[in-house]
Amino acid sequence: AELTAPEDQVMYTNAKVVLVGESQAGKSGLAMRLAHNRWEHTDSTIGVWATQLKVALSAAATDHGDREVWLWDFGGQADQRLIHQLYLGDTALAVLVFDGQRDDVIARLWDWNRALESGRSEAPKLLVAGRTDINPVRLRTVQLEQFRQAAGFSDYLVTSASTGLGCEQLRAAIIAAIDWNRVPWRSSPLIFQRLKREILKLKDAGRALTTTKELRDWLPTQIGPFDPDELDAVIGLLAGPGAVLPLEFGDHLLLQPEFINAYAQAVIKTLRDDPEERGCIPEEHVLRGELNYPKDFKRLPEGEERIVLHAMHKQLIERPICLRDHDPKAQRPTLLVFPSYFRRERPDRPGQPQSFMTYRFNGYLDEIYAALVVRLHHSEPFDSTQLWRNAADLTTQTGHQIGLRLDTRDDGSGDLELHCAPATPISEQVLFARYVHEHLQSYARDIVRLRTYICPHCATPVENRASARRRLLDGKPDILCVECEQRVVLWDEMERQLADPGLLAEVHAVRDAAQVVLDSESRERLLVGEFTAIVAAADQIAREVTVSDHGIDMEVEFRTEDGHATARKVYIQLKSGDSHLRPRKRDNQRIFRISNPRHAQYWADQAFPVMLVIRSGSGAIEWMEIREHLRTQRRIGEWPAREIVFSGQRLDVMAVRAWRAQVLREPSRPACPE
Repeated sequence: AELTAPEDQVMYTNAKVVLVGESQAGKSGLAMRLAHNRWEHTDSTIGVWATQLKVALSAAATDHGDREVWLWDFGGQADQRLIHQLYLGDTALAVLVFDGQRDDVIARLWDWNRALESGRSEAPKLLVAGRTDINPVRLRTVQLEQFRQAAGFSDYLVTSASTGLGCEQLRAAIIAAIDWNRVPWRSSPLIFQRLKREILKLKDAGRALTTTKELRDWLPTQIGPFDPDELDAVIGLLAGPGAVLPLEFGDHLLLQPEFINAYAQAVIKTLRDDPEERGCIPEEHVLRGELNYPKDFKRLPEGEERIVLHAMHKQLIERPICLRDHDPKAQRPTLLVFPSYFRRERPDRPGQPQSFMTYRFNGYLDEIYAALVVRLHHSEPFDSTQLWRNAADLTTQTGHQIGLRLDTRDDGSGDLELHCAPATPISEQVLFARYVHEHLQSYARDIVRLRTYICPHCATPVENRASARRRLLDGKPDILCVECEQRVVLWDEMERQLADPGLLAEVHAVRDAAQVVLDSESRERLLVGEFTAIVAAADQIAREVTVSDHGIDMEVEFRTEDGHATARKVYIQLKSGDSHLRPRKRDNQRIFRISNPRHAQYWADQAFPVMLVIRSGSGAIEWMEIREHLRTQRRIGEWPAREIVFSGQRLDVMAVRAWRAQVLREPSRPACPE
């Protein structure tokens, strides 16, 4: 189609291209050659690295617009793939680079292909042999061609980044393979192009983090005046291919989005380095950056790192790749638990739960399994999640054990075996199975359900489950037991309950309730991130209180003018959502209910001020000092206090600085006695 734009505007589009494959294939050097037409020795990519590949106008699909390619180089270590799933969205083209010297090339290529397809993207794919100057392809061309056709790769190329062999052809193939008709074209004023150019200059200079306010103040000195809405639009356009990442708190803009991935990989490395392979890490270690970093990892400055860590943490929970295991009794720190990284083998025990169903499926097994376990953990009918290597045990509402185990088959597909204690009611087995089924329908492909039938006459399992499934689908009522030659009923009570239309509504209700918990947790983490960003902008120190059941979530320690910690602080109680404030009928005052009277006593007795910080559903954050309010009420009113009239003020940098001025001005006072 002809693309036209007014004379004062330009047409342009940008596409996201990902390079994946083994580290030995030299993807980082290849990305450097493609993007900048130069080669230099590079170490293996840790996490992800993004750069812009310029598209010559002569290569454009139309002379009426400009095109851009953003090239993402993903680290090739197997441990990194789970995190990569966060970044495969909106991919316009995938380039799979492999090392042709490996004996198991085809098996590894199929493994990577499954990882790509698990992103649920229909993007075209190119197959590329890398570093062929030192690692010539040992595999016969006919074998690679068979794989290419079977896996749906549009082309196969041989390259060497160091010599430049095949790189021009690959660059042309990338531009040609992208379906530019599916990548949105945009018309934007010329001022957009100028804004974008200056932001990318800042990015190329190595700046990692900024704010839109800083950009609004700085950009006019470079290009002259512009409307703030124009800057917001340009940031949105750059965020499309992942060139920048607007964070959800603190007005921050991450100019190097790959830092999210890099810090996430440091979390995974910390898990892997744990000699006990527990698959979990204290949340406070993650948020403080107390991680095992790869050699030569360049950490961000403390203030910037804290913000990036909060953003990374929020993504891991929302995906969900990990779960927050919070101890309601506050006897241990909150843990981040990664189901895919547990390595303790499930012990053999007398009375091992029996299998009652297996789901066979394709897709990215680690992500599918992790998300399922996290959601089950937050689902009310199931409790007490115990994790093992590729297995999870839960407890039903009637106190029976139920669980699942993931086994990987030789062809890369997965078998998810469901098991339960013998006395588990069929209704609970059915609810569990249908919950798993609905999850797989959303995340996996090629799903096959296989029942485990037990002969009621001799207790022998029906070994040919595929045959039983075919007979059931064909409407045949039973199957012959090979041991006692009696008939085993296929359309039994479990199948009748699974077919009940009301079951699906029950499963959806359980799933929706779990999502409410996850969303609430996400809102709480968003408030923590926003609060941390505001305190960091005020150049003060924010810390989460990791073990407390007294209603204090964070503390802010103030610095001297030359940056030294003073040990003077304020305490913070955080609340997110509109449900925490209700209007009082007689005067419409906003009332905050104190759910635990012990909290009122604890807040009133603190040596430093206590700030109640509430974020509304619209995103407005307000604060109120409540320690003195409660002390007054203890002297003259009903005690313990049950509610507070909330007279909130806007939370911003100036508010934090005002807290600092007040606390540093006041003499140090001990906590009030009980």
